[in-house]
Amino acid sequence: MANGMMGNPMGAQQPPMEQPMNTQMGGTEDAVLDMHLTEDVKQALQAKGIDVSAVADRGPKEPVVVIPVSIIMNKYQGASPEESMKQFVQDMTANAQAPVTEPMPQPAMAEAPPSPEGLGAPTMDRPPMTA
Repeated sequence: MANGMMGNPMGAQQPPMEQPMNTQMGGTEDAVLDMHLTEDVKQALQAKGIDVSAVADRGPKEPVVVIPVSIIMNKYQGASPEESMKQFVQDMTANAQAPVTEPMPQPAMAEAPPSPEGLGAPTMDRPPMTA
């Protein structure tokens, strides 16, 4: 698991964005960029005036889902956050095949709909009533 997932609790001091990026990134930084630098994030950074050309080719090539660790920990009660994450990943990959969706049953046509006569509608076998 990447250090960024558990090694930096929320509210911990982050380096300011204005600092230049380290040009000799290690494996951990690469993994974080590849996991989180989506096209939306790149666009948001560019809108703030940040040059992303050095990392323009990084990031996932498909939409991603971000789930807070606290949500996973509530569902998977591990001894540690790492254990909860491990349980979550095992659960998600246990059935690697896509779930089979069952076709919706078609409603059976039991009987013809009731005739309007039984619903208080005028019948057509007699002339209308006049007052």
